[in-house]
Amino acid sequence: MRVRLEQGIIAKVTRSGQLELTSERDGLRYRFGATAAAMWIALQQQGGSPERAAGVLARQWAADPAATRRDVDVWVEDMLRAGLVRVE
Repeated sequence: MRVRLEQGIIAKVTRSGQLELTSERDGLRYRFGATAAAMWIALQQQGGSPERAAGVLARQWAADPAATRRDVDVWVEDMLRAGLVRVE
């Protein structure tokens, strides 16, 4: 499973550490806090793999790997429902 941006969605991490996703179609912007930005960066660094991204984050945050994976999965589900990402 790989998580990718939907076509027409542009992602950037702002100087303040927020994740900002912008729809080219309608100009809508979605802003997420630092935790979501870290999840997004980890996903990108791990080829879109939520499992590998959660593992990296759990180590960096000294957090429970299973709980971190659940957090990543919930966030990805929210992004899917919003039409911002797709799963391949």
